[in-house]
Amino acid sequence: MFNITLLSSFHKIHSKCNPDELYAIIEEIHPEVIFEELPYDLFGIVYSAGYQPKTVETITIKKYLQKYPIKHFPVDNYPVYETDLLSDVQIIWNNSSEYRDLWNQKLLKLNQTGYYFINSNEFAEISNRIRIIEETVLAQINDVKLLNEHRAEKALHDKRENEMLKNIYNYSKQYPYDKAIFICGAEHRQPLKQKIKEHEAKESLKLNWKFFNEL
Repeated sequence: MFNITLLSSFHKIHSKCNPDELYAIIEEIHPEVIFEELPYDLFGIVYSAGYQPKTVETITIKKYLQKYPIKHFPVDNYPVYETDLLSDVQIIWNNSSEYRDLWNQKLLKLNQTGYYFINSNEFAEISNRIRIIEETVLAQINDVKLLNEHRAEKALHDKRENEMLKNIYNYSKQYPYDKAIFICGAEHRQPLKQKIKEHEAKESLKLNWKFFNEL
């Protein structure tokens, strides 16, 4: 009871990171419930009749629901404002060859092994190094505006991750299941793993968390 798999995804199609590959993974797990990284209002639009979804996840899930009419819920309901997002990453790209190399390495491996790469420790390590370089470059060039935006974006993701987990636990209490999947962006995987430990320590309902491609 309450087995839930965290499956990281990449919103845009990149070679093996595509709807067919994602569909095969979901079908193999065969969940009764899918939790999605979508706000409630957008969720209603995406799954309305006739709407053509644009992300890998929504394309896949919409197809999956045609064959398996399961429950699925939007859990990313924390408000996002443009002022909370980093407005210019090009300046970091221009100022760091390591940053460019890491991104090229990331995309190459994503194209080669898709979901198995973005659900790996190697992906987490590269992503962490990328974040460190971003903060370092912005501090070095003394761009206070962009540095503040970078910190605001990090704080926003932190709040969104907590909101998503809170909603998953609330939905789980209302709609018991044996197997579920939580599909979210790959950059959230490591922060969510730590937050899951914190939630498990304080929540009365214990979920049996698993992480795709991790023994």
